[in-house]
Amino acid sequence: MLDAVERFGSVDASDALGDVEATPQQWREAAGAAVPRLPLADFDAVLIAGMGGSGIAGDVAAVLAAPVAALPVVVHKGYGAPAFVGPRTLVVALSYSGDTEETLSTVATAADRGASIVAITAGGELARRSEASGWRRLAMPPGRQPRHSLGYLAVPVLRLLGLDDDLDEAITVQEDLVRACARIVPSSDNPAKQLGMRIASGTLTLVYGAGPLPAVAAYRLRCQINENAKSPASHTALPELNHNEVVGFAHPSVLSGRCGLVLLRDPEGEHPRMGVRVQVTEELLAEHLAWSVEVAARGRSALARLASLLLLADLASVYAAIQLGRDPTPIAPIDRVKSALAATASDIVLP
Repeated sequence: MLDAVERFGSVDASDALGDVEATPQQWREAAGAAVPRLPLADFDAVLIAGMGGSGIAGDVAAVLAAPVAALPVVVHKGYGAPAFVGPRTLVVALSYSGDTEETLSTVATAADRGASIVAITAGGELARRSEASGWRRLAMPPGRQPRHSLGYLAVPVLRLLGLDDDLDEAITVQEDLVRACARIVPSSDNPAKQLGMRIASGTLTLVYGAGPLPAVAAYRLRCQINENAKSPASHTALPELNHNEVVGFAHPSVLSGRCGLVLLRDPEGEHPRMGVRVQVTEELLAEHLAWSVEVAARGRSALARLASLLLLADLASVYAAIQLGRDPTPIAPIDRVKSALAATASDIVLP
């Protein structure tokens, strides 16, 4: 199926693959927007609030900030706000639609405590509240799927926090990856198609991230498998999984032979001890796996390396959807949850 490019439209009716293939252009467009770097010395902490396809931009910023930022950058996915949020906190609210109730709840709580708010949204209630309250708002093009808008969401956050020095390299690495993995490249030479076919093979996909950057990409791949391929998957990270999950494979189980492993690695930034952990982990899991694939980050800078893993996750998950004959775009279960919440909304939930 993945070499029958002329048939893609019969499955991918909204051309989600086209959105993913255009990722470098999206990041470049977002990089050209007039977004100022904020004076972080005015704050004691940064809270990035967002859910799902919007919230992943917070995970990207936080993992890049951890080794270099002089103040904590904390990701919040839920209602309300942590107790530390106050007048010297910068709150970045990420909601593509502008109507994500958890993010609106966080913003309302933070505003009541005097925090500084920056809203990144295409519209909705968050845009209306920003205009009414005088918060800084960074707009993005409407009418897209949030999970296919990572550049529009993440690049402004990186610029606000001064984490964007290596954007040019990240975009170049993405361009190279698209050339290697575009739809016109046959599966025999296309690593994203090969990974997509593995994911679509009927096994449960385990996604392991070896280190901080791969851990974020592992989360992204799991979410994209869920939403694009409509398939279950799980993710976790080394070294943490060596302290718990690995024991779950000590004996045969109903999952033995029914799991596949995607191991994401960052050779350039990997801790020296990670190689031993990876080797032993692969040996312990080998007899339980139907297949395993190791994927290495590309690029020099941390941003470029992470961007390469994120884009491969997006490409592979859409290819998996097409291989399975499933339209990547509809997300009926999420729509059902939103409808149920809308029917029971209250001023308590959304102050």
